[in-house]
Amino acid sequence: MLAVEGFAQDVKVAGRTDTVGSAIDTLAKFSDKRKISDLNISKAIQTPFSNVVQLLQGNVTGLDYRRSTGEPGVPSSTLIRGTSTWFINGKSSYYAQPTYVIDGIPMIVEHPFAFDIKPYDYERIGPNTDISSIIDLNDVASIRVLKNYGESAKYGPLAANGVIEITTKRPYANQGKVLFNTYFGLSQKGSASTVNGAFENDFRMQFYNKYASPALKANYPIYLSDASQPAYFGAANWDELYYSNNYITGNSFSISGGKQRANFSFGVGQQKEAGTADKTGLDRYNVFLKINILPIKDLEIYTNLSGALLNRKRNQSLLSRFTEEEYLPDLTTPLPPNKDQLNVFYGNSEKLSDVNKNAYLQGQLIAKYNVSDKIQIRSLSAMVVGDNTREYFVPASINEGNSFISYYTGFNRRVYMDNSISYANTLSGAHRISVALGQTLRYDKYKYDYTKAYRGPSDFIKVIKTNGYQNNTFDPTMVSTYKDYINQNMTSFYGSIGYNYQEKYGIDVMLRTDGSSTLYQNGTSWFFSPSANAYWNLTKEDFLQSSKLINNLKLYTGYGRIGRTFLDNNNGYGPGYTVDIGWSGSQNIPSYAGIPTLSLPFSKGYTGFGVTTPYTEQLNLGFELSMLNNRINANIELYSKADKNLAIQIPVPSEYGFNNRLLNGMNVRNQGIELSLTALLVHTKDFQWSPGVTIQTNRNKLIALPGNATSIISNNRKITIGKPIDNYWLLQNEGIYNSDAEVPVNPGTGKKLSYNGIPLTAGDPKWKDTNQDFVIDDQDKILKGHISPILSGGFSNNFSYKNFSLNVLFSYALGRDIINSEMANRFDFANREGVDKLSGIKEITFWSKTGDYTKYPLYNPWSSVNPYQADQTLFLENGSYAKLRSATLSYDLSNAAWFKKRKISGIRVYATGNNLFTITNYSGTDPELVNYMGYDTGYGMPIPRTYTIGLNLTL
Repeated sequence: MLAVEGFAQDVKVAGRTDTVGSAIDTLAKFSDKRKISDLNISKAIQTPFSNVVQLLQGNVTGLDYRRSTGEPGVPSSTLIRGTSTWFINGKSSYYAQPTYVIDGIPMIVEHPFAFDIKPYDYERIGPNTDISSIIDLNDVASIRVLKNYGESAKYGPLAANGVIEITTKRPYANQGKVLFNTYFGLSQKGSASTVNGAFENDFRMQFYNKYASPALKANYPIYLSDASQPAYFGAANWDELYYSNNYITGNSFSISGGKQRANFSFGVGQQKEAGTADKTGLDRYNVFLKINILPIKDLEIYTNLSGALLNRKRNQSLLSRFTEEEYLPDLTTPLPPNKDQLNVFYGNSEKLSDVNKNAYLQGQLIAKYNVSDKIQIRSLSAMVVGDNTREYFVPASINEGNSFISYYTGFNRRVYMDNSISYANTLSGAHRISVALGQTLRYDKYKYDYTKAYRGPSDFIKVIKTNGYQNNTFDPTMVSTYKDYINQNMTSFYGSIGYNYQEKYGIDVMLRTDGSSTLYQNGTSWFFSPSANAYWNLTKEDFLQSSKLINNLKLYTGYGRIGRTFLDNNNGYGPGYTVDIGWSGSQNIPSYAGIPTLSLPFSKGYTGFGVTTPYTEQLNLGFELSMLNNRINANIELYSKADKNLAIQIPVPSEYGFNNRLLNGMNVRNQGIELSLTALLVHTKDFQWSPGVTIQTNRNKLIALPGNATSIISNNRKITIGKPIDNYWLLQNEGIYNSDAEVPVNPGTGKKLSYNGIPLTAGDPKWKDTNQDFVIDDQDKILKGHISPILSGGFSNNFSYKNFSLNVLFSYALGRDIINSEMANRFDFANREGVDKLSGIKEITFWSKTGDYTKYPLYNPWSSVNPYQADQTLFLENGSYAKLRSATLSYDLSNAAWFKKRKISGIRVYATGNNLFTITNYSGTDPELVNYMGYDTGYGMPIPRTYTIGLNLTL
């Protein structure tokens, strides 16, 4: 009887049960789980995270997870086996993210092209919600991290950064179930060491008394000048308004049933994750319907329709608000630290509205026909649609009489089709052969409309009308509209062949070619991608078959090459450039009063002919081992991943009319080792103890640059051939010049040591003159530290006693470094006080103290050399940490007579604590909170400590 997905029908081949699966999976057919990382989903649903990657962190190897804030739903940065991307802005971080695949369908995310219309590189316009937050874990059967190209090559260029593959639960014949899961918990509010004007005065006076001139003292900030002001010198209790304990809830219900000819499952879910700062939160609602139909013998039709709706309550930080408005009011007076005075501001802010919604709909149809017990035809068609909206309004009453409104609607659609035919057979009871041929089509559309307007007639008018200027509408000269649309199509052909001999030796080969006239440039519209896996099962050899010590020992290796697409996907259209329009400070205005404008220069660079396809190659070697009746299991893998022919913007002479040009030729290599080890150390009738550990290390190196360049500098970052691309580029601190006499003098010229032409004086930093030319400049900066950890992973312990179980998970990251930008900003008050720049913004968290101020030298903050700039070794800190990620205590009631009598097949209650404590020497708030460039800006909200109790029920 043929195996049909969703139905309990199996094929007997060579004395074992096998399944003729999807042809596209043939390459991995005889591979086991040695090359993937799996998550125990039954334990995962007891940890109420809203982000899938948070569940993976510490549980699987190969992941480097970075989050800049604990605010629910904010996009994070996830790297799999390092990165080839040089992070210089928010847009570049999109190019390094893995692909999420749900039930074989690669999900579509918002395109980074929207970064281009904002002058501030802070966050993407729109709701800006993490794609991984749409998934209801209660409907998940497995989560795998595909890291080797032998496993992920079936997804083509989408697999270049790795794949997080999620499989949801399928309905099966004669397996009717009712599942109900619920939890309720508390997010514990954050805390801060609050300060007021008196503390800030004491901090600044040590600088004023030592360096300030009478003119500087006369211009002392007004809000710090009068100690009788209760707003700034009263109780520093702003945290009572900003932080709060909040409830978190989650509920899911599903029902499945049916017979051999037809079966189904239906489910709904809800999760509410409330943040602990600034009244943030994320609400998610899920629904799905899955149906299997067997209309005729050997033909199965499977349909899956699922949807998710996310409502995100965003923070109301000043930085987020002003970067959205692109308007900076008077910043000389910050928010007061006193609760009563601050409450006035919050009361006036009640008219501010910020609605953020994301809706996702996924539908798929799979038809499989078994021609015989060896041949199968399979066709998959799917569509994924994402609809994203943000409606934002800032009243004039809190914005210097200037109201602001913006609308964003984004639309992302992917149509995905895969058709294949596969053949599998065992010859002479020993030779297993599988062959597959197939073709995929992918049609992607990205579209957004964004409108912003200023100076509305009143705080009650929150609609922009386009039918002419009236007293109750916005002046059309103050309205700007942006639109963008990108179509990306790709077609692919693949073939695979697999062979194994008695499951002792095996090899799988896939050949794939991907073609696109939009993602690749004309003349190089097709890219060929080969991949292969081979293994040797030593356990089947005579010298190990009788071993009582070793139960399983396999050696394996793999190779794959995958083409990459470009960060700016319009490169495939040939020569092009982006022009500047508008005026200084707001260069990306597409029109003024409805009249299109055009101006030079082409600051975003030029793309010419001859840009060829970048690609990545990976070679891996490893082994898996099981010993002592499978009580000890280990997997070790070594890999080398080389990203080649990467396209990068190269600076060009100014007479070209643009700043840079896109050229191929950047090569980056990532190498690493991954180890997973689990053991059952104690196993008695009533008690079991099973510890586990994951360890990973990754190092990267720049191998080549276009045009024979040896280094490139951009956005105060530098990469150099032979060095890692995740280094910081810093000046080296060696102390302070306490007097003018201490400043070195060039004996040849008689001039004092200078910084970019500015002579150093008493109170300036003693920066190392690396090249000894008596000028401190970029030539004296060094590449130092690492954004990514040298060693990271997790340590778990699983205990069980009778019906009780306790699961504890630690995660750690060692050998990573952080720029404590928050501390640099604190000491750089002279350059940030009241200036008409983003650096002049003081959030309410300004009134808090983090770290030890006494370990920093008292430079002259008014010096022209900017002594407290963040890019120096003074603010580089060890960001290593170990964190108790989660602890879960559960009790299984399934064996109780009362429940058995009522045919309740499974019931379990549990209590979970997350983010319980952190061990670190880092002086900042949390070493886990860094942005994609490794900076702790201090703007991130704390990751909350949560406590939940829950119930899993199966009928």
